[in-house]
Amino acid sequence: MVVRASYGVYYDTSIYQTIANQMAQQSPLSKSLRVQNTPETPLTLANGFIGSPNITPNTFAVDPYFQTGYIQTWQTSVQRDLPFALQMVATYAGTKGTRSQQQFNPNTYAPGAFDPCPTCPSGFTYLTSNGNSIRHAGTIQMRRRLRSGFTAELQYTFSKSIDDAALGGRGQGGVLTAQDWLNLSAERALSNFDQRHVMSLTMQYTTGMGLRGGSLLGGWRAALFKEWTASTQVNAASGLPLTPIYPVVIPGTGITGIRPNYTGAPIYDAPSGLFLNPAAYVAPLPGQWGNAGRNTIIGPQQFSLNASAQRTFRINDRFSATLRLDAANALNHPTFPSWGTVISSAQFGLQNPANAMRTVQTTLRVTF
Repeated sequence: MVVRASYGVYYDTSIYQTIANQMAQQSPLSKSLRVQNTPETPLTLANGFIGSPNITPNTFAVDPYFQTGYIQTWQTSVQRDLPFALQMVATYAGTKGTRSQQQFNPNTYAPGAFDPCPTCPSGFTYLTSNGNSIRHAGTIQMRRRLRSGFTAELQYTFSKSIDDAALGGRGQGGVLTAQDWLNLSAERALSNFDQRHVMSLTMQYTTGMGLRGGSLLGGWRAALFKEWTASTQVNAASGLPLTPIYPVVIPGTGITGIRPNYTGAPIYDAPSGLFLNPAAYVAPLPGQWGNAGRNTIIGPQQFSLNASAQRTFRINDRFSATLRLDAANALNHPTFPSWGTVISSAQFGLQNPANAMRTVQTTLRVTF
């Protein structure tokens, strides 16, 4: 048995290039406005920069005390060899994001309310480094070493990730914009990429290997049967989190969409033909933000199966040909990426367009 452990700290130093690119679009280098088209501020091609006096001529600002975000990662794994050429690896991994990017729109107010501060600047996004996140994951991996032409790997991960901003580090998700700039704690919820269960299975078999696999075959049977390699990959996972949306414009920002109110009705107790219950959400009262949480809907389960087979035919010492067949979505099983979550839409609770249908590709490559 082999036990391994590790710990690391990684800083997101790439954030400064993104900030510099956004600041380059600000005054005095350029003029940017985010303005809603209203009778008071009509936007035309002749003059697309009309704005009320309380709207700042910039669309992006950075906290002067902004700090570089970082993540801490720790991992422990146990590896053990088992009979029948099997190997088991059990892993626990944790990730803690600190000083993650979090942004909000200052001096905004809920649709339908009176502006509490007409003279305050608004219409811009403010970037801070106050976000935090945490993720725990346990993984079981079973491998079968190549033996008699057969090898396979099965991996299952159980995890949970919570944040109020991006997890931190490169490739860990986008920046979260808070709904209510005076209630940033309301953004703490499941991460956008959180999937509680993830399973993958990979198998490969090559014919004509091993005593029981036909290694002693000869003649025409060997010519037809030997040296074919078939492989398949199966992926299955629980759904990704989704956020309910009420489509209304946030005054002074040009941003459309806030969260609705949750009525307490079961979300998944849906009527026939739907996957979500429309009675679970209602539009918030004028002047109020919705109390529905971010990422409180779990989307549809995910599944895919791809397969391939190939063989190389040696014609002589100079020529060879490789025949390969690839099948994507080999079972032609429909999988939907998400559900409609706009509560006022007729598509609420219905599936979004399914994944691509089965495709089979045949390739013949001649080498000389």
